[in-house]
Amino acid sequence: MVFPFTPSSSATYASSRARIAAVLVAAALGLSGCGMFGGDTKEGGNSLYPCPSVGVLNEADHITVLAGSGNDLTDVVARAEIGRVVSRCSYNVDDSTISVDLAFDGIAELGPAARSRDLTFNVFVAVTRRFDTLGNKQIYQVPVTLPAGQRQVRFVKTVDGTLLPYGGEADGRIYQILVGFQLIADQLEYNRRVPHTPIR
Repeated sequence: MVFPFTPSSSATYASSRARIAAVLVAAALGLSGCGMFGGDTKEGGNSLYPCPSVGVLNEADHITVLAGSGNDLTDVVARAEIGRVVSRCSYNVDDSTISVDLAFDGIAELGPAARSRDLTFNVFVAVTRRFDTLGNKQIYQVPVTLPAGQRQVRFVKTVDGTLLPYGGEADGRIYQILVGFQLIADQLEYNRRVPHTPIR
């Protein structure tokens, strides 16, 4: 998908937490080398062809799902948080585009009010120009099933083929790619009001 840029709101950033980086890089990403586009491609992640930076949007790195209008710990259906984000990129010199593949891991936990072991979280991938405001974003669903007898489960999400334009002095360094949970207003307010306790 190609991201145009129509800035809409300011963004702050949270540091990525290292959890299963080796698994993400070696297994979950499973990213191919050059030749994704055809034509003349150059591998990213070096000084000549730098990849965009990636991270997690502050206040969107975790989510608490509550039952109905409940607001108590006993009303928690599920909690989840995003951990580490990794990426790689390739430059298509002929088309003046950068293709970015990324993956991130996370963990989900059932709460006291859970009525099902099948959960679905909405997450976003947003592209920004560095030192600018949040640009367009794409929303993805992350289905999670907790095995019987387990209250927690880890998950991995991959997003391949985000296309970004470049040219002249503009390269991957002008972009940042941010991921996070797509929160409704009540969930964002909850994150701001209630101190986050990491899932262990």
